[in-house]
Amino acid sequence: MTTLFLILLALLVAGGIAYLLMKSGKIEDANNNNIPDAIEEKIEDVKEVVEEVKEKVEVVKQRAKRVKEEVADVVKATKKVVEQAKDVTKAAKGATRKGAKKKTK
Repeated sequence: MTTLFLILLALLVAGGIAYLLMKSGKIEDANNNNIPDAIEEKIEDVKEVVEEVKEKVEVVKQRAKRVKEEVADVVKATKKVVEQAKDVTKAAKGATRKGAKKKTK
């Protein structure tokens, strides 16, 4: 409990000092909203970085979705190749053709 009290007290003192420095003109606050301009600028910079990261994440998600679709196509085609290979081995052993009839021209 005392640790929490000490932390709150430290924050209160730091906030009071910042407020007094803003009112005396040592820390700039052009729009008088009691938030130092340096902090407002840093917040805007962070917002820009967050937007850039969100855009990049969206691009990565789209790419991952596309790769997943292509992998599904490859798996499907591979299964067909495996089935065809089984038919070739059966044909080599003399079995009759099970697939579609060959078209004559």
